[in-house]
Amino acid sequence: MARPREFDENEVLQKAMMVFWKKGYEGASVYDLMEATGLTKSSIYKAFTNKENLFWKANAIYKRDHLRFIDDALSQPTPRAIAEAYLRGQAEMHTEPSHPRGCFETNGALACSNEGEAVQKGLIENRFGLQRKLAEAFERTLGKGPMLPNATPVEAANFIVTLVQGMAVQAKAGVAREQLHKFVTLSMMAWPES
Repeated sequence: MARPREFDENEVLQKAMMVFWKKGYEGASVYDLMEATGLTKSSIYKAFTNKENLFWKANAIYKRDHLRFIDDALSQPTPRAIAEAYLRGQAEMHTEPSHPRGCFETNGALACSNEGEAVQKGLIENRFGLQRKLAEAFERTLGKGPMLPNATPVEAANFIVTLVQGMAVQAKAGVAREQLHKFVTLSMMAWPES
């Protein structure tokens, strides 16, 4: 008969998420994860099979707890309102003092060698998934407000996602929240208000 787990999985995943967020996928060693979670190496592997599975479970917690603003942004009534709400939400999330700066997924994907290639590819696919959702939201609201000039919904979504990646890197480097919001304001000047 198997012994029941002697730890709270959600709590362990929260702690692992913070390690991965701060150090990225490859930068987070099993020792770092052991130290943060209080679990032994064998307990980590028994519970999560491997580091990659632990990472993806931590990623699910990240999405659940830190990306809630995205649904609200995507439900805005005009393309411009969608873009601005999305960018402002990202500026807030990237600089929230209760967790490491920047984006969990961007930090996780930036420094990956062949060892982390599968994780990197998965994170890139996540980013393309968000880009598709943005494009769909822009498409849904066409005619309800101005689109980014000379851009299709797909191109506008690519523009926004590219801005967000830059914001994530800047936040990780220590750029202040106010500066990111100024960047959003400047970026939105490219998008007509009416």
